[in-house]
Amino acid sequence: MAFQILLCFLIALSTVTLLFAATTKSGVSYPVPGATFDAKTYTTWSKFHKSGSKKGEVFVPVDGSGDYIKVYRLDLVGDAKARGLAQGSLMPLEIADFMEVQMNKYFASEVWNIDVSGAPQPLRGILELLKIKGAKAAPGIFRQALDWVYQNELQYLPQNLVDEMDGIAEGMCSSKLLPNCNVTEWGNTLKAINMVPELIRMACTAYGAWGKATPDSKLVQIRALDFGGGPFANHTIVQVNRDPNNPGNAFASITFPGMVGVITGVSENGIGVSEKVWMTYDKISLQPGHYDGEPDVFVLRDILEKSKNKAEAEAYMQNVKRTFAIWVGVGDYATQTFDLVAYKEDSSIVYNDVTAPSMTGQPFIENVAYVDKHPQPSGEGPTGTLPTALSDFHGNITLENTKTILKYHQTGDLHIAAYNFGDKEMYVSIGRINSEGQYGPEDGDKDSWKAYNRPYLKFNLEDLWKGR
Repeated sequence: MAFQILLCFLIALSTVTLLFAATTKSGVSYPVPGATFDAKTYTTWSKFHKSGSKKGEVFVPVDGSGDYIKVYRLDLVGDAKARGLAQGSLMPLEIADFMEVQMNKYFASEVWNIDVSGAPQPLRGILELLKIKGAKAAPGIFRQALDWVYQNELQYLPQNLVDEMDGIAEGMCSSKLLPNCNVTEWGNTLKAINMVPELIRMACTAYGAWGKATPDSKLVQIRALDFGGGPFANHTIVQVNRDPNNPGNAFASITFPGMVGVITGVSENGIGVSEKVWMTYDKISLQPGHYDGEPDVFVLRDILEKSKNKAEAEAYMQNVKRTFAIWVGVGDYATQTFDLVAYKEDSSIVYNDVTAPSMTGQPFIENVAYVDKHPQPSGEGPTGTLPTALSDFHGNITLENTKTILKYHQTGDLHIAAYNFGDKEMYVSIGRINSEGQYGPEDGDKDSWKAYNRPYLKFNLEDLWKGR
């Protein structure tokens, strides 16, 4: 499929100031990362649901300049349908604004960025109207395309996720906060917008470090998302899903209002997932794919929620009906190691620190498996910023040092999440967008609010599994 906006989902570290650290063995002077704030200290829970679910917000005044961190939190309790009902009831206005107002603006802005040459008919016929009718018609045209994708893949969708989307629609209308709320119409809108990651492809970077690469031999896993502007950064949610009747399967994801797939997340069972689109220089765009399987982000949700270790996750990816090619980073508590899975329509092959360089074109680093933000083999080559930083920090790759590594590689504008599987901590950095859709103040540096330049929030995973 050749009609995509490049999104870069990395395995993340975090934010950095303009100060510089000491020169390392490579001769590089690395930026010093910004502050890390304890998320629990700055969380205010403001709305509660009868199921035990709740909605809150993390708000951190960063400094005296007026800058701040602001991110929604959802703690959703019960099975998929119950969690959907709760989410719809707790944030109907936010979901409605994101799914209709903000996404329609985004679609209008992307008219000239869509290449439809590789799209199948009749999808190509729908999207070709964008160049004819322009931005004003874009929301309707994109909606037709997304409806087509949903109907084409419906037979492969897990029923629990269909139930969850239906539950969100019911919860929104039961809130009585939306005028003339129609459950069927909102259900259709939710299902269409949840297909956006299948229509607009994702490009990313990911890595995991363990053993000799970390100070305690435990796994550190990173995921960063570069998406450009749009409504996503300012509408980010740190969402926990947990079911008291199915203990052990709670999971946290960094997501957006009304979205049920997973692009970034970690589970109580002990699985962390990272994702990057699989592009190659020799093919101009993506590996071959088709709309005849389970959407990629739904597959990531399945393995996060249902797998107990990376072996189960990798087996699931090998047996599922696959659609489009991505690199999937999978780490777990059980082995404290990390694999890169080359996932595409005709195969799903597991690579590790030893075998991954044959696909990425970058140097072997013991106990580190990684894929950078570029198409593979990486255009940066063996002296690129990511392998240089990973080699310099080898033996001391921690959550704090990963912030520096990502800043140096300049990846993760929308969000970054890093997991420490030994201490069971998660660091999260969220980009911030101004009124013009840029990552910085209107009169300032337009890169300064990218996630890799921002402060981080620290979450204790055991607290998340208990709803704290």
